[in-house]
Amino acid sequence: MSDSPLSRGMRGTALVTGGSRGLGAAIARHLASVGWHTVICGRDPESLDAGVKAAADDGLVLHAVRADVTDERSVAALFERLAEDAPPLGLCVNNAGNNFSRRLVSVKERPDGPPLLTPHPLEDFERVVTSLLTGTFLVGRHAAQTMLAAGTPGAIVNISSTVRHGAYGQSAYCAAKSGVEALTRTWATELGEYGIRVSAVAPGVIDGEALRRRTAASERHAAYMADLQRHVPLRRWCDEQDVAEAVAFAADNPSVTGTVLEVDAGGLPARVLPPAGRATGASRTAARADLPEKAENTA
Repeated sequence: MSDSPLSRGMRGTALVTGGSRGLGAAIARHLASVGWHTVICGRDPESLDAGVKAAADDGLVLHAVRADVTDERSVAALFERLAEDAPPLGLCVNNAGNNFSRRLVSVKERPDGPPLLTPHPLEDFERVVTSLLTGTFLVGRHAAQTMLAAGTPGAIVNISSTVRHGAYGQSAYCAAKSGVEALTRTWATELGEYGIRVSAVAPGVIDGEALRRRTAASERHAAYMADLQRHVPLRRWCDEQDVAEAVAFAADNPSVTGTVLEVDAGGLPARVLPPAGRATGASRTAARADLPEKAENTA
């Protein structure tokens, strides 16, 4: 990181976890564009290098440090590296995490016998909660300690979700993101007297690469998402830049703390069902579709 001189007027260091691709990359690039010395971290060196190069191709400077947000020693080493090579920490964005979409118990009807029941695997639940909630705790704790030790004000912005109150097929994700909101409000209360502001940004469905890949891979999922979008007040998804700008706003506004900024085009229903008596054909397919049972990793 230290091989790139800082320009005059640099605002300090902004750390973005899971910042090499997707939403994290969009947040990191936006922060770099408005003057932050922006550091991204993640577990995959190749992905980090690609993120730095893609930003450089667009005239933006990102700095990368390999770290696993779920590992306490790795997080400690990350902040030791920042203390050695970067300007004082002014902003920490907790974005890293993954998701395994699962119903609590999946039910598959069988014409010749009782339904096949598949319970939500414990290991998937633990992996999601560890990456999203424990990772936010570990990084947020070190960020707060760094700011307190330096005696300088700063901001922590946690990425939550508009579906944190409950959504079909999302036990682990909703539990973790609801926990992120609880951490946000708790930390804002604890740290406010020291000039450290803590807020969260809660995106809705993001119209990005991950969504396009999922819908292209599954006609059923594409039908469900199209039906879901019709229930969003603005009838559209948010995009990564919308979220990135909300993060920058939360970081800059001196009166924003202890709150969740909803960036969700008006909100999402927990599940979309067809009108009673009309669940036939394509409408039944769309209504019964849930998110593909696969991991989406941003760490």
